[in-house]
Amino acid sequence: MKNIKRIFIFLFVCLSIFAVNVSCSNDDKIVPPTDSTDTSGSDGDTDSTNGQVEGSEGEITLYKVNGDDISKVQDYKVKDKDLEYQKDVAKHKEIWELVKKIVPADQRKKMGEFLIYNGEVTGSAGFVIEIKKDLSVWQMGIAINYAYEGGFNAGGELAYTIIHEFGHVLTLDNTQLDAAVTQENCKNYFPGEGCALENSYINELHAKYWNDIWSEYQDAKKDEAAQAQFYEKYKERYVTQYASTNPGEDIAEVFATFTTQKDKPEGKTIAEKKILLMYNRSELVAFRDHIRKNLALRGKGNALAFELPQPGMWKQANTFGNPHKTKCRRH
Repeated sequence: MKNIKRIFIFLFVCLSIFAVNVSCSNDDKIVPPTDSTDTSGSDGDTDSTNGQVEGSEGEITLYKVNGDDISKVQDYKVKDKDLEYQKDVAKHKEIWELVKKIVPADQRKKMGEFLIYNGEVTGSAGFVIEIKKDLSVWQMGIAINYAYEGGFNAGGELAYTIIHEFGHVLTLDNTQLDAAVTQENCKNYFPGEGCALENSYINELHAKYWNDIWSEYQDAKKDEAAQAQFYEKYKERYVTQYASTNPGEDIAEVFATFTTQKDKPEGKTIAEKKILLMYNRSELVAFRDHIRKNLALRGKGNALAFELPQPGMWKQANTFGNPHKTKCRRH
């Protein structure tokens, strides 16, 4: 009888560990293996769900990125409104065209996959996640329902989302982190995906403007009330409330503000000093100039300029993200 109880306890522990691992992997990666086959015609429309995978987090259509172009990997098994979204390939392409305007060709090499999904399931507008363990290739997901909320890119929210999300790729890829180094062996900041290199953007940000309040931040992660108190105490350090979620969200928000804010700040606050860190990097200034030129943000006089939210005014600016999630970048 004792042996049976021991076996039962052992099996229970194993199943519990397995359940936790499955939950984490579902958060971190929502795409099927990339050898999935296309089950629709070349025009993107589908009349059959034979062989299709049913996603668990609003997945609609997965594309492979080939430079300027995207080619379908697969349609997910969907119905009702999501089926309408799936068949409206013109909208998929319109979203991708905006991604191309924002992300330069040399940077798009880091994007291996592009996912169209319905953000109602996860409450997110976009995300990025690594699809190679070495952090060299990433998937970007854009929620089609949010992309067209109030009309395509209403208020510039979609463009801001793309800028913010690619800010994660820019600051967490294999040029910035070493995925082979574990947290235990990391001498610099460890954002979750890997160990930050000494001269990386996020390591500089953390060392200069997070390290001195790190123990307070760790305590504040316990609940949203504590997060709110932490933010109120240190709000001059952050470009938005959302940036105080963790250093990964902070640097993505700093990059988005650096891009959307017309004038170079004076550096009167720590939030402004974080932006100035990016002005010190010529490659980031070139990226900023590319975006502002392609989105006509340099418009003069009565010239029609592309609309973006005012710095710090995007829809989720005054919310908190989940500080415990590092590897799942959903917004």
